[in-house]
Amino acid sequence: MQNFKSWTLVLLAMITIGFTSCTKDDVSLIGVDNFSDSSINEMQRGVVGKNHCLEFIFPVTIAFMDESTASVDSYENLHEIVSTWFEANDVEKSRDTKPELVFPIQVLNEDGEVIDVDTDEALRALKGECSRDGRGRKGKGGKGYKCFSLVFPVSLDIAGEISNFEDHETFKSAIRAYKKEFGRDADRPELVFPVTVEYEDGTQVEVPSQEEMKALKEACKEG
Repeated sequence: MQNFKSWTLVLLAMITIGFTSCTKDDVSLIGVDNFSDSSINEMQRGVVGKNHCLEFIFPVTIAFMDESTASVDSYENLHEIVSTWFEANDVEKSRDTKPELVFPIQVLNEDGEVIDVDTDEALRALKGECSRDGRGRKGKGGKGYKCFSLVFPVSLDIAGEISNFEDHETFKSAIRAYKKEFGRDADRPELVFPVTVEYEDGTQVEVPSQEEMKALKEACKEG
């Protein structure tokens, strides 16, 4: 009888250890995912501001605390890269270790204007314009990171001249060359409609006009 009690205690101890181990692993995994989500939400808030009037134009580049960088082409891809990096590196997850955007970046405003942003200070000024316009409300939280993203190819009206772009690299280079030649105060390049946008679930929608683009943005704010 004494032996039976001893084996019972040993078995309970083993079960307890097993459950404790699983719980720790789960907490570790959830911690990385939550931290990745928090990092991405912070980046998005840094760009869209309270009024959610701007959108990333992907791809963007992010930098980690070890000075390594990664190019990402969607919020889903961003989540994967941030999670993978923190799972592979023994780094405490804190505000100081969150990845950061690498400038310059391109953003799209509600009027279909494409804006090249060189610095964090310039981005804050741009968000200030949104605030003065008084547009919108906060966007979706959690994993509803974005509203939509542009699908290439796209066409831009640059100083009255229509140019077509098959990918983001040529698109970005043209915008930067235009800004370098004509200065920061030059008219912003504008999208030529119709354009195609893609939602988080992969659904694509053709947007026929600037007014429809604004309507989609409003729908995102309310979603």
